[in-house]
Amino acid sequence: MESCPGTKLNKHTAFSYKSFGSPSEFTDESPSIDSKQDLKSKHDPIQLKEMSSGSPEMFDQSFSKLQEAEEECCSPETPVEVYAAAIVIAVGVTIALVLQIHLNAGLVTMKGVLSDHERCTTLSEGVLRDGGSSVDAAIAGALCLGIVHQHVSSVGGGGVMLVHDIRRNETRVINFQGSAPELIREEMVQNSSEMKAGLLVGVPGMLMGLHRAHRLYGSCLWEDVVSRAASVAREGFNVSRSLADAISEIEGEELPKHFRDLFLPEGRALSAGSFVTMPELAEVLEAGVWNFYSGAFAQEIENEVRAHGGVLSRGDLGNYTVEIQQALEGGFGDFIIQVPPPPSAGAVLIAALNLLEGFHFKENGVKEKEMYHWIEEALTTAFSMAAGLGDHKNNLTDLLSSMLNKSQAEILRNRMIHFQMSQSLCNSTIYSFPAELLAAQVVVMGPDNLMVSVASTLNRPFGSRILTPSGILLNSLILDFFWPNKTSIKPQIEQFQENHVEARKRPLTLLMPAMLVPSWDKCGTYMALSSSGGRNHLNRITQMLVNVLFLHKEKNDSVPLRRLHTQREPYEHHDSAFTTDV
Repeated sequence: MESCPGTKLNKHTAFSYKSFGSPSEFTDESPSIDSKQDLKSKHDPIQLKEMSSGSPEMFDQSFSKLQEAEEECCSPETPVEVYAAAIVIAVGVTIALVLQIHLNAGLVTMKGVLSDHERCTTLSEGVLRDGGSSVDAAIAGALCLGIVHQHVSSVGGGGVMLVHDIRRNETRVINFQGSAPELIREEMVQNSSEMKAGLLVGVPGMLMGLHRAHRLYGSCLWEDVVSRAASVAREGFNVSRSLADAISEIEGEELPKHFRDLFLPEGRALSAGSFVTMPELAEVLEAGVWNFYSGAFAQEIENEVRAHGGVLSRGDLGNYTVEIQQALEGGFGDFIIQVPPPPSAGAVLIAALNLLEGFHFKENGVKEKEMYHWIEEALTTAFSMAAGLGDHKNNLTDLLSSMLNKSQAEILRNRMIHFQMSQSLCNSTIYSFPAELLAAQVVVMGPDNLMVSVASTLNRPFGSRILTPSGILLNSLILDFFWPNKTSIKPQIEQFQENHVEARKRPLTLLMPAMLVPSWDKCGTYMALSSSGGRNHLNRITQMLVNVLFLHKEKNDSVPLRRLHTQREPYEHHDSAFTTDV
């Protein structure tokens, strides 16, 4: 670790990627871990004060202390604290877990879980309690969300996971975002109003990605982890308010028969509290990864997509690979921010923070109104810089170096100050990011000294709305690509070549789980972050981190920041907490 870290592309200038390999390489026995535990066996429980993300108490305070624990060199006078936060902002949720390891203290025995649904939080906590790893718990929670919140996530979708090993000071990005089918062509999607639902579907990476994470970090049998989520589908669950609202919003659309049979039985939308079982989906999970990508379920997915005008094939599924990537890093005083590299737009978060760092809000006594103005300007500028991002297989090193460079940020900051940059950028038709994105999220910190943040998505609510006979709801990944005439904004086409529709490419995404870790050593504050809410996703995380990094707020004050949502178009949306003069 550098003594005074700046912003960097992790430890190397160029990227280093690894692929999972061909489907023939994987087995559900997960042989990469020498010692696996059976979750059915009993373990001594870890005693702590628990609070799920669905609990009403979560919204009565910004952070709730979960536990104090000591291990190794922690002295009795040195408490180790774990904080959890879940904040409902408009239609989205931002969640964070914060671990504080005080200076000269050792690593800790602790646990904490947050997710978008109380049932899934409890499920993940049970995995930790029974001896599973933090990644095991995150996998169970993510699969659970793909059952109870199918308007947001599903095994037919994709996602990104960040795993930080505190003991080794190492972070991995597990990229299981979907990819475009081999036979997709840009001309097929030019007329959005007439595009068939099947053309929206990309290769789903969710199940293989979670399996890959388990091979790297799992301590329990894969079957035991999956069976816990499968039991939710088989035994049933009550429809949440958010799922019911999402169903009602699309009730009047022309929807496929399998979809209507599940979510609108007898022509009536499921209401909050309705009880639903999905035994077929439970069988999909328990059948294993090979059956999903190369077996009977792969053929079922192809048949259903082709029946709805798409081009996804069984071969696309069989050729899919998970990518292990290095995180992008940005240094800010005592902290390092870690985000996923392309095709995630994580670099935009660091670019925005670089722009804001130089205003020295606290030291200069910047008033609230002026601070929010500069946050708006920085976010607008950072979003405009994302136009050149896309699949990492294209050469993005120069662009990323420019986006993450603090000297470049100083130049842009001066332009913002002297030339009112956001207005000129709006007039030059800032890139409008792809369709509204919803993300399911799980954040876990366990007794194995791993921090995990995972976000998964179908893109728009319910994805393509194509549901296979076995209950696999398929994504609308292709909407994350750019093509001419996609929106009313007319940008310069050459700006966005890296995110054009192309076979086997992964589109630019705002899926952005993030980590905050200490700069100097293993002691200090750690934060695992994730957020849903589509286009406001980056804004929420940015403003949370402004409080932590630049205003030096206490943990209890860092999250309930009033949100300003910049849209990359010449209008803004303000949170209701703002006064009219801000």
